[in-house]
Amino acid sequence: MTEAQPTSADPGRWIRFALVMLPVGTILLGIASFGIWQWKKDQAADRSFKYALALRRQISPEGIERYAGIVRTALGKADRDLSIPGYLESTMGAENMGYTVRRGRFGNEKSVIDAELTGAKRPLEIVMVLALYGGPADQQESTVQAIAESLSVAHELTGEKVVRSLRFAFIPDTPEALKQLKDGLQRDGERLMHLLVLGGPEVAGIEGISKALDTTAKGTRVLSLPATKTTQETVQSAHQLKGMLLEAAEIP
Repeated sequence: MTEAQPTSADPGRWIRFALVMLPVGTILLGIASFGIWQWKKDQAADRSFKYALALRRQISPEGIERYAGIVRTALGKADRDLSIPGYLESTMGAENMGYTVRRGRFGNEKSVIDAELTGAKRPLEIVMVLALYGGPADQQESTVQAIAESLSVAHELTGEKVVRSLRFAFIPDTPEALKQLKDGLQRDGERLMHLLVLGGPEVAGIEGISKALDTTAKGTRVLSLPATKTTQETVQSAHQLKGMLLEAAEIP
């Protein structure tokens, strides 16, 4: 009896198998790589969140007075357009408050400063606290208290999780600074949902801000918060501001 010969392997079958499995393997590898990247990203975000929580400081008269004293001194300097942004940048930065601070320079050594809690679900919808400095001398104390209030609220909210992005902005009281603010929003494709202006600007001032930022056409809700003159008034206003911001930015 003749012994049966083994069937030779079909090279084409293995080629077809490789052609089918190679793309599948590539897809699976891509999915796995994305999963690892997302896990690392979540781990980094969690570490950043815990670090920011450790930097939180409650709104307090002592905190308000400390901020106000430094800002008052800086506003009295001839180089306030450098000293104020420099102080805000360092105070709100990663080591002190846990924020990533952006500084946009323009004109003759002027700057727009902002620090943000990025929204978890709708990051391009912005809730902004705005404090202007460098206005008339008779408004200086209102400006001091407004900046101190903004810093105190920001310090208590650092690391907070919000749906919309919550931004603290500080700009010189000039039309050019408002244009820089508007250009930045447009450049980043952001929509300004709520604008809370500290320091109690006059009606004409609010109208000028609204016109410069085109808030009517964009449906932005603009609110001017009354000026404060004492530490206790500012503490009370800061607690109210915190509640308004968390409501507007929405807690997930």
